[in-house]
Amino acid sequence: MLKPAAYRFHASALALAAVLGSAAPAMAQDSADAAASDNSDEIVVTAQFRSQRLQDVPIAITAVTGEMMEQRGQTNLADIGNNAPNVTLRQSAASFGPAVSAYIRGVGQRDTNFALEPGVGLYIDDVYLPTMHGSLLNLVDLDRVEILRGPQGTLAGQNSIGGAIKLYSRKPDGSGEGYLSATYGSFNRLEVRGAADFTLVDDRLFARVTGAGVSRDGYVTRYDYRCTHPTSTVPSTVTGNDCKLGTEGGKEYLAGRLALRWLASDDITVDVAGDVTRDGSEVAPSTLLYVGRAAAPGQMLTGVATPAAAAYVLNGNIYGGPTGSPFVSYSPFGNFAQDTFSNSPYINYENYTDTAPRDGSAAWQAPLKSALNTWGISATVQADLTPDLRLTSISAYREFDGIYGTGDGSPFNPSLQANQVFNWQVSQEVRLSAALGDLANLTVGGFYFKKKSRYDARITLTTLYFLEEDIIPATNTAAFANLEIYPVEDLTVLAGIRYSDQKKSFEYGRFGVPGSNTGGAVPPALAPLNGLVGTFSGDRVDYRLGAQYRFSDEIMAYAQWSTGFRGGGINPRPFFPQQALPHDPETLEAYEIGFKTDLFDRTLRFNNSAFINKYQDILVNVSNCPLTGAPAAPCALPLNAGNATIKGFESELSWNPIEGLQFDASLAYLTFKYTSISAAAANSGIGLEDRGQYISPWQYSFSASYEADLGSSGTLTPRIDVSHIDSFNRNSNNVDAATGGEDIFGQVPGYTLVNTRVTYATEDRDWELALEVRNLTDKLYWTDFFDNRGSTNGVQATPAEPRTWAVSVKRRF
Repeated sequence: MLKPAAYRFHASALALAAVLGSAAPAMAQDSADAAASDNSDEIVVTAQFRSQRLQDVPIAITAVTGEMMEQRGQTNLADIGNNAPNVTLRQSAASFGPAVSAYIRGVGQRDTNFALEPGVGLYIDDVYLPTMHGSLLNLVDLDRVEILRGPQGTLAGQNSIGGAIKLYSRKPDGSGEGYLSATYGSFNRLEVRGAADFTLVDDRLFARVTGAGVSRDGYVTRYDYRCTHPTSTVPSTVTGNDCKLGTEGGKEYLAGRLALRWLASDDITVDVAGDVTRDGSEVAPSTLLYVGRAAAPGQMLTGVATPAAAAYVLNGNIYGGPTGSPFVSYSPFGNFAQDTFSNSPYINYENYTDTAPRDGSAAWQAPLKSALNTWGISATVQADLTPDLRLTSISAYREFDGIYGTGDGSPFNPSLQANQVFNWQVSQEVRLSAALGDLANLTVGGFYFKKKSRYDARITLTTLYFLEEDIIPATNTAAFANLEIYPVEDLTVLAGIRYSDQKKSFEYGRFGVPGSNTGGAVPPALAPLNGLVGTFSGDRVDYRLGAQYRFSDEIMAYAQWSTGFRGGGINPRPFFPQQALPHDPETLEAYEIGFKTDLFDRTLRFNNSAFINKYQDILVNVSNCPLTGAPAAPCALPLNAGNATIKGFESELSWNPIEGLQFDASLAYLTFKYTSISAAAANSGIGLEDRGQYISPWQYSFSASYEADLGSSGTLTPRIDVSHIDSFNRNSNNVDAATGGEDIFGQVPGYTLVNTRVTYATEDRDWELALEVRNLTDKLYWTDFFDNRGSTNGVQATPAEPRTWAVSVKRRF
């Protein structure tokens, strides 16, 4: 069991030690301000451990300022992916809880289980977040977001094999500025956000307080099936006078942050920040698209159930949307049927209630929440030991707990889960950066990370009923160095190295349900798993070599080779002892070239990159695992599928042709090809013909805005944002070897999204009024599918919001 109080004390002591233990003589002012002093619109990033202009960094980076996010109406992490090439950030399927699926250049992770490492590193103020749980972060009072594409094994470390996403909060500066904003919109959306910056001790101690509160109704409505279809034999769970059970997708959270900046001396700066979030949001939105079954044991799950499973004969094999609805426009799933109650596709008959458990236990209900409570504290100390030598220490502690319910989307509950998660983590990073005259810049450092996670659940499947309690401790220790050498004018040679040592264990807990037919004993099929401990340990060296050359003030080109890895582990979801199998780490080598330009007196910025990734021991999940002594399904087995080559390019453009007029655009292409398949993957049906997961061949975005000067009346700024993403496969086995046909059940359709916003600001910009419409064309589209035919014969989808509107008022002071 976790003991949060003890760990909170440990974390507080660690943070305090970091603050008080830096006796070095002082830090110079932030070089970020100095780097941008020649251009107030310049974006400064710290991807290479020091502040640099975005256009000077030889890495494919999409950098977005807090002001840009506000102008686009972006409120959470998933929104940012719409404008970043070859980046997929989207709300996870409901079965994975409150999280985001993050992929960069086709490398990432969708499963939130603590045993599985993320493939994209996520950082808040340089503090690493090791799990996808809680990753659907709300963008409150941010200075900027940096999305680094390609493996960042030497710069960001473990599990940044696909790239890294770094969020940086605004630091207090004693300016006395602040703001308060309020938003009201569709689905009774009500948001209040604010921040205040003030001085505590003249010229020495500053504070910034930030707060946010959000409430919004869900946009997927749950109905009682017996109530809406009186002739059915489905048990009723409705308690009111109408058929409505509730909604999904509603938001309700409060968040607060206190940041302190202490100028301990002319050369030492200490930043301490604490934050807390209480998120009591509803279950994530979900609709049931399909019910079918496997054509034959051991083969790809496909086809409509023949004969139909009696429990699922609702109105055909697909329900939730009527004939002629947008479902028909893309999906050849099978027979469509008119829903006799609602013409809306945003409905669900899930009741999250097991009224007559098949194991003989008492009726129970899964939580109607996708909730997460989290808090953390961090301390960053920067000390200039000499004019050319800086020491940086980053200490942090975080913990969270959450609950969420999951079902199969039907009123029959062949699959129903109540989930509870816990996690605490402590980390320490130390960097020493030196400017070696005009010859080089060098950063060396060390990193230590420790966490302990726990996952509790009540699991109900067609033939399995049990309680689960898994404990997953892990540590990671690393040492790194990054060197930039300037042998001749305008040429920079880059080198980086990082050594990582990882240790992780997974302790399975399997228990019987009290009051069940087993008398609370562990089900015999699961008994060998109870108390079993699986371990993984290993070390790894990652490298980066490259060069950049500045042809002029307007043009810089670069080329580099870099590596990264994602840690190994053991299957966290064995339904039978034979499935408790380990998997190895996956690795990646990336070859990249690119150029960055500032043209026409910096009014036109055009950046391009092209890459070839050699992806080894690719980690995928399979729902079919024929193993000796156990059925092939249910199964959720992570395994190393083989090797592949990923190729692509990215272009980003920003153009300011005249004052007030701004155009931004991006274009990306991505292709994936297996070059070899492991024996385990082949045994599960994966072949060379299969395409990668979350690989969208084409992505593009376009934005235009114009700030019209109304003189003493202020300004009026209309803008439009258009983004497109091609369809992608979320299943690992996605192409039929015999016919070459794609697996439609796991192919998430592409879409084009249009958002608009008009903002009025007073002449002094103290007041702003904005009207926004998101999903202007009212496009029905899905952020993800959850293909669970191996366990429940169903396919669920996570629908995005329909067209919504909102009005915001902001007061700066």
